[in-house]
Amino acid sequence: MAFLVHTLEFVLVLGLASALAAAAVFLVARRMVRRRWGRLQAHLATRGVRSALSVAAAGHERVAARATPEDVCRGTAARARRRMWTAIEDAEVAVHHAETRQAPVAELPAVCRTLRGLGGEMDHLLRLERRLPLGPGRPPQVRAQVAELIRAARDVQAAALRAGSDAAEPQIRSLVRQAGEEVEILASALARMRTVAPHPR
Repeated sequence: MAFLVHTLEFVLVLGLASALAAAAVFLVARRMVRRRWGRLQAHLATRGVRSALSVAAAGHERVAARATPEDVCRGTAARARRRMWTAIEDAEVAVHHAETRQAPVAELPAVCRTLRGLGGEMDHLLRLERRLPLGPGRPPQVRAQVAELIRAARDVQAAALRAGSDAAEPQIRSLVRQAGEEVEILASALARMRTVAPHPR
């Protein structure tokens, strides 16, 4: 019995020592990684790469903003599916944001649910289309319907953004007016302080 107790004590002490050693190694390694990561971020080449990536991302956003739904639907079925879901999710996020700001959204939430349901159907059709060989045998109606769905999602997104903007406009005007009044009060107080303060001789 005493041997078993000593064995358990040894195992517990060994486990505690291992945990402490692992924690110490983790903290030291994290400190080293952070230090080297900071040096790497400050390096001129790293900043150049990050700048190039940001320029490339901005260019991609400009191209994507000019792309029509028909342009978006070109390419592989997987790409068309991904872009279709992105458009649907963007519409849903915009409508949800407008709802949380108590903006008038009418039946846009129901339209989003319909978009998602139709998106599931188009997703299934695109998966089936992918199994057909490339060529004139592929029906063009599927891509045209996906383009219409993307166009509808963008229209919903734009309507929700307009509603959210209209709902935020009174608050923004009130804030601008309040800021202007505070600036005028501060300017008047500073002017009074200058007139009351003794002038240096």
